[in-house]
Amino acid sequence: MKREGDPDLFLKVTNIVLNWSVSTFEKMNPYRQQISETLLQHGRPDKAEWWNRYMKGSIPFLGAGLPEIRKYLIDINEREGFDSLPLNRQVGLVKSLIRGSYAEEKLAAILYLQLFWVGKQKPSLIMDLLTDCFDERHIFDWNTTDWLCVKVIRPLIDSGDEKVIWSLKYWNRDPYLWKARASLVPFAQCNDIIRYAQVIDQFSDTLIRRQERFAKTAVGWVLREYSKSDPKFVLDFLSRHVAYTTSEVKRNALKYYRKRTRG
Repeated sequence: MKREGDPDLFLKVTNIVLNWSVSTFEKMNPYRQQISETLLQHGRPDKAEWWNRYMKGSIPFLGAGLPEIRKYLIDINEREGFDSLPLNRQVGLVKSLIRGSYAEEKLAAILYLQLFWVGKQKPSLIMDLLTDCFDERHIFDWNTTDWLCVKVIRPLIDSGDEKVIWSLKYWNRDPYLWKARASLVPFAQCNDIIRYAQVIDQFSDTLIRRQERFAKTAVGWVLREYSKSDPKFVLDFLSRHVAYTTSEVKRNALKYYRKRTRG
């Protein structure tokens, strides 16, 4: 039977945490509170409970989906004109959201960058901001990391700015798992994956040798997408890294290749 959770208890608990979280940064950035309170008001307890179970408690959820967060941001921005604020205040807003206690606050920061910065601000500025967010350990789960890769870092790669690749090279060697994972994952959905064959091979070689599961699964995900264009590249990589490749990585990397050979 589906568990809906207790809405009253949910609101009491989330209000306590959110009020503390908002008040901590309210004086530094008064704009975040509007976004955080909107997320709280529209959060669904049943959805929050599902995500909390799915993520095994690694980060708490309010129960707002990505399309809803995007709509709230657009609506609030139309009223308040956040994207017209001086750049330092926008940086403060993004950092304040990233520091938030809830996944949806961090996702709001990511969507803010996608909606109002990507294609408008210098890619190097965005990469420097994200480097700070990782170094300060405000991104610490796979869901936030992967949405950041898809919504922000992938289009920065597609911009062709070489400074983005250079930043990712430093991320790739970083001991912090989520920063290192974010160096590779965005290549899975980039527009011209073949162009980055050498970079993908290098980054994958580094991550597959690490012990953490989420370092290795980043490799499997990117190889799976690369196999659509060049299955030989994927087979060669797997053959050279047998000692480090888990069954999960192999299954993901060969998903499309096996479908084609069986069909």
